Amino acid sequence: MLILDLCGGTGSWSQPYVDAGYRVDVIDLARDGRDVRLLQRVSAGVHGVLAAPMCTGFSYARNRYPPTENELVFALSLVDACIRIAWVQQPRWWALENPVNKLRRYLGPPKLSFRQWEYGDSGEKPTGIWGDFASPLKRPRPRTKPSTFRTKFPNAVSGDAVTPPNFARAFYEVNP
Repeated sequence: MLILDLCGGTGSWSQPYVDAGYRVDVIDLARDGRDVRLLQRVSAGVHGVLAAPMCTGFSYARNRYPPTENELVFALSLVDACIRIAWVQQPRWWALENPVNKLRRYLGPPKLSFRQWEYGDSGEKPTGIWGDFASPLKRPRPRTKPSTFRTKFPNAVSGDAVTPPNFARAFYEVNP
C-alpha cells in the first residue's frame, strides 16, 4: 500500500508506515526537488496521505514578524495543493498538520488539536490536524526533559518542524 508524505521533510510522520512495510513516497521540495503544487495524479492505490506544508506563515510564534503577502500566498498554495491531492487520490484517510492557530482562519477548526507532550513527546507546540482520519487517543506523560528533535533531525529547519515520533506512532496505530 502506498502512503504519500507531502511536504514530508524528514519523513518523521511517515516513519511508522515505513517500519510496517508500506511503500512511502516522501515528496518535499527541499528534500528531493519535487513540488507538491506540480504533482500529477499518482497511480491508483494511494492508501493514505500525510501532509505537513510549511508552517512559518501560520505560526503565532512569528507574530512579531508577520508573513509578507507573498509568503502567505506561498504557504496557502502548499496547503491548497495538499488538499487537492487528497481529494483527487481519494485515499482511505488523509491528514494535514500545521500550527493550530492561524490556519483555522482558512480551513475552520482542526479535527484534532494537541500539544506534543500529550502523546509522550517533549515539546509544547500547539498543533492541529485537519482531514478525514481516526484520531489517536492522547497518552500524556509529564514533561521531564527538553526536546531532542534537533539532535535526531539536524537537517530540520526547527526541532518543532519535525513530527513528534510518539504522535506519529499513535497516528499510525489508528490509521493503518
